[in-house]
Amino acid sequence: MSEFEKWEFGCLKWCEFASQLGVTRITNAKLELPKYSWGFSERYPNIPKRLLGNRNFAGYHLMIVDGKVSGGPSIPEECLKLPGFHATVDWALIAHSSYLPFNTIGGQERGVAQVKLRLELKEIGIGDGKWALESSLTKTGAPPRCKACGSQEHDREDCPVWPPGIGEALGNNSDLRWRLKRSVELEGYPETDWGVPIFSDMTAQQKQDFKGLLGH
Repeated sequence: MSEFEKWEFGCLKWCEFASQLGVTRITNAKLELPKYSWGFSERYPNIPKRLLGNRNFAGYHLMIVDGKVSGGPSIPEECLKLPGFHATVDWALIAHSSYLPFNTIGGQERGVAQVKLRLELKEIGIGDGKWALESSLTKTGAPPRCKACGSQEHDREDCPVWPPGIGEALGNNSDLRWRLKRSVELEGYPETDWGVPIFSDMTAQQKQDFKGLLGH
């Protein structure tokens, strides 16, 4: 793929790029892969049909099994059965805020905005108000947590979500260039500097249209 090629979030080319990037970063980290049994998957429901193409769904996966790392624009059952990070996130909620796969730049700012967005949607009966990465946000005065996933139930060295070595290999992506093309379906909506929609700032018509993008 071209070093400077860009794609819209969730399209097949983007999912291929994201999975290939993950495989490359884990491989280049020179980890003892046989000691890992881990999976990552993201599925993006309610993606515009023009971006879905001929696929049954949009998403991708990474996994480490028997000392081998693999990935692709699919989500095998084998991957879902592995401990790790598995999420289903409506396309419109993260399409413009997915700065780069595996990059913590702007993560705190995006995370706070995502929590606010989900709570506002919960108030009108959409979703449960939770964000998959909410526990990883820095909170002043909070009890000790795993630095990778935010759980209070285990220490960093025992994290099943982002095992030591894997989390660092993926989270420290130094490629800071914007990899995404903006999507016309989301243009015109108020959003934060990191591309998270601001539901409370939308007009009544925009709120109605945004709900439609979420399948409601």
